Amino acid sequence: MAFARSFRALGFYDVITNLVPGALWIGTLILLLPVREVIQGFPSEVVVGGFLTLAYVTGHLLQALGSWADSPTTFGDTLTAIQNETTATAPITVTHVERSFFTLCEQRFSLPSNFDHYGKLLKMVLSYLETTPYTRALRFQSVYSFHRSMWAASWSLLVVLAILGGLSVLGHSLLPSNTILGGVTIAALVGVVVFWNRKNKFDKIFVKYLFVDFYNAQKSTVSGDSGPGS
Repeated sequence: MAFARSFRALGFYDVITNLVPGALWIGTLILLLPVREVIQGFPSEVVVGGFLTLAYVTGHLLQALGSWADSPTTFGDTLTAIQNETTATAPITVTHVERSFFTLCEQRFSLPSNFDHYGKLLKMVLSYLETTPYTRALRFQSVYSFHRSMWAASWSLLVVLAILGGLSVLGHSLLPSNTILGGVTIAALVGVVVFWNRKNKFDKIFVKYLFVDFYNAQKSTVSGDSGPGS
């Protein structure tokens, strides 16, 4: 079936950053709202297909919500510390690899020495790394995006719970049993804390490997190596 083939074609990035958070969010919403009786009347293929499609779209929205609510700063703060020669204030340990970054970027991308648009520079480096065998940073970026999406999913579910509570006060109760309500509330609160810490941790890991991968890619280009296994 074409629909099934479309989802089988999804890559690691799509699954971990979009489909999984979206599926968990929609699944939780199904627990909270009285929709189970409605979907039971549809064929299983329609239910599964609709669920996956809605989960994938929701995952994209959660990713956009997470990006709007929180922007990573490790990369920019590290470059600022290197440029200002205040590496002790950098969020990650600065070594020769990190100090070489600006010089290597100038050589690779023919940039002026005063180029300071860090956001554009990050996009250029990531695009370049996608053409090389050095892609560990890209994988860690996916893991970071997953944790940020899960963080956004957690606090947005708390907003949904607050809205349902407000409707209940107004006499339009849609709240499920206390067991489900309590479980979802606790899970969402824990998720906000856990995924906030995890996304911050993986932001630093991603940036560390970004510097390492770019450094290795440039050195292998100079020496004529073909990749990490050469």
